[in-house]
Amino acid sequence: MWRNGARVTLGRLSRGTYANATSANSKGVAVGDGDTGDGRPLGWVSTSSGLYNFFSNNGGNTRPLLIAENGSIAGYYTKSLSGDASSWHGAIWTPDPKDARKYRMVDLPALPGIDPSSTSAVPQAFNASLQAAGYASNDVIGQHAAFWNNDSAHTIVDLGTLPGDWTSVAWAINDLGQVVGESHPPSAIIPVLWNNDAAHTPSALPFPAGDNFASAKAINNLGHIIGWAGHGEPGVSWDVYDSHPVVWRDGTVYDLTSVLDPVTGAGCTVTAALSINNAGQIAGYANCNGVVSAVVFTPR
Repeated sequence: MWRNGARVTLGRLSRGTYANATSANSKGVAVGDGDTGDGRPLGWVSTSSGLYNFFSNNGGNTRPLLIAENGSIAGYYTKSLSGDASSWHGAIWTPDPKDARKYRMVDLPALPGIDPSSTSAVPQAFNASLQAAGYASNDVIGQHAAFWNNDSAHTIVDLGTLPGDWTSVAWAINDLGQVVGESHPPSAIIPVLWNNDAAHTPSALPFPAGDNFASAKAINNLGHIIGWAGHGEPGVSWDVYDSHPVVWRDGTVYDLTSVLDPVTGAGCTVTAALSINNAGQIAGYANCNGVVSAVVFTPR
């Protein structure tokens, strides 16, 4: 974790060989996943005494995606060692008010199909009010982007695809309920914004000049979106060439490297844009004169 520019090491679970941090709240509490020696990811939350495994799932996988200000943890998990499709669940873990070391879990619903063994639903992102976005799949719809509301039933909504497309997936959601991701015609990727109207209306985002594949990966409350773009042969192959980070602002898309300040960005190529906050700052990686570093880009 970086606090005020200083790096803090969070450690690992007992007997663990690795740990990944995925989210932190304003109180400095972080969540992520890591193993206890067997390589299988378990969910952890940081405490004053080290990392704590908040959900023992009998050898399965747990992937925390967000920790809210009230300490609730949101993500997805499976208890299946085989990882079959029907075993994946979105979930929210809430601290037990009687014992802060225990968590109460609520599963998020899936879209029903005909064959239960083909049904899965996996959130990829949550916002501050614990609405979620991701994908749902079954033998009726294939795979579609999905939205979960924050009502008592965590109602799931099929976001569908762009007209005529086959599949879709959502990657991010902002606090207003706007969702971004991608829609898939045959062997192609189109960036999409699903609006926060009652119909969750989808709209395709523009491609940079010369590109015809792109995906939207994160959105802030200003509607600024980051992702990547490249080019390929739609309908022929999923191969994407010359992929590069981009940002969509006010209906226009920009190559992120092209809008770097000529002084502070001299000699730098942006290699990844991972997150954007509500001030428009973007966290990612850049290669500056041959050295790859974690960086923050701040709008001028």
